[in-house]
Amino acid sequence: MSALVKNSRISRDTIIYIPVFLAPALINIILLMVFTRLFSPKEYGTYTIVVNTTIILSSVLAQWILLSVQRFRPEYSNNGAILEFNRNLNRLLFFISLSFLVAAVILYPFIPSGLLSYRDYYWSSVLLIISSIYFTVLGGVYQADLQSKQFRNLNVIQSLMKLIIIVIFVGYIQFSPVSFIWGTLAAQVLVTIPMLRYVDVGKMFNSMKVARDSFFAFVRKFWRYGFPLIGWYIGTTVMNLTDRFMIEYFRSPHEVGIYSANFTIAVQAIALICNPLFFAIQPIMMNEIQQHSEHDHIERRISNFTHLFIIIAMPFGVYFSIYRNEVSELLLGSQFTTGAIIIPILILGFFAWNIGLYGQLTYQIAKRTKELFYFVLIAAIVNFTLNLYFIPKWGFVGAAISTTIGFFVYSGLLSVFSRRFIKWKIPWMAFLKVLLLVLMVGIPFFGIKIIFQENFSPLLSMVAGLPFFLIYSGAVFFLWKNTLKGIIS
Repeated sequence: MSALVKNSRISRDTIIYIPVFLAPALINIILLMVFTRLFSPKEYGTYTIVVNTTIILSSVLAQWILLSVQRFRPEYSNNGAILEFNRNLNRLLFFISLSFLVAAVILYPFIPSGLLSYRDYYWSSVLLIISSIYFTVLGGVYQADLQSKQFRNLNVIQSLMKLIIIVIFVGYIQFSPVSFIWGTLAAQVLVTIPMLRYVDVGKMFNSMKVARDSFFAFVRKFWRYGFPLIGWYIGTTVMNLTDRFMIEYFRSPHEVGIYSANFTIAVQAIALICNPLFFAIQPIMMNEIQQHSEHDHIERRISNFTHLFIIIAMPFGVYFSIYRNEVSELLLGSQFTTGAIIIPILILGFFAWNIGLYGQLTYQIAKRTKELFYFVLIAAIVNFTLNLYFIPKWGFVGAAISTTIGFFVYSGLLSVFSRRFIKWKIPWMAFLKVLLLVLMVGIPFFGIKIIFQENFSPLLSMVAGLPFFLIYSGAVFFLWKNTLKGIIS
């Protein structure tokens, strides 16, 4: 793949991947607005606990396979063994899903009496976890094959179907938070059907005896690479989600609802813009290393992409920090606005986490996934320990501080220990220049908001702040036009 083709593909795929995140983000925001206006913060807190549990379990079961797919599918493709790959992947997904379903059936009669309020969510959540395993892993197949348009279309269709089906469920079938789970499940299952065809699921058990050794070798290869990533995702989940459980334990479901709703805003402030870039870069890097495995080349590429992330992410973090109260009131309603204080705290943490994804690429390329597990374990322990002190003292604000510190610990460990093989070179001077620029542009808007926009509606106040992006973009283009061209090339 020539440099020109690679660079044009990065630009093209980044644009293509924007709807992959934009559509779900907008749909989730609409559903969040519907939920917070139909149901109470306590009900939203309970629903959040259920959703977080499904995320934990589906991540543990699926994400190690997903990252193995992204790492090894290009190798099978180069060796002309893609049919073998599809057959073995389908078998692996089938056995994992079947085992989980059997375990759920066995455990159902033993649900503790203290969790009976969650019984209505049980089977919908079990089925959602299984469908999420397939949807997540098969989506990774499309990414590894650089089928960005098909991946985009499937994700956008799934998001739109989810909105329509949930509205039908809530309005006409069951007016209950559990309808949000059933609606998500139905949409995900419908979209997964064409994804199964793409990987030839019908040929899963062809030549079972002949292919048995191939399957076991396939599983061992995935297990050696992906097993540490099970621990990595558990640790990641601890940092992202267990604060909800601890807030419920130390405080109340009401605070869980307020925290979770504003947490979502902070996530989207960074992820909505920056994830398309990373989704475009990751599969291209995994394909590129099949031809160019020199450390200098990899280090330079990842450093350049880190620089690009900094330029793109910082203005969005500052904008949503300035207008945190407005965006919280606009999207969530006045009863959730008390949690807006955590938005800038969490944005800072998510900036550290997302920039760490670029450093994480060096470990994945070098197949040093055990280190990722150790680092995230340390960060999760730090986060959990701080939560034990901060949540009883400061409530959901303490949870936000603990989460942010945990994210910084993880990215810091990635940076320090990458020097032993493929070094993650963070462009610190560029970071300081971008920070200075974004503060110079942002501080006047913050002052104007305080002085002149106190009585504005939330929407009008946020619209009045949009020139912030125009001024910042103009300054970036004027100051670093050649730098941006150099980063991409």
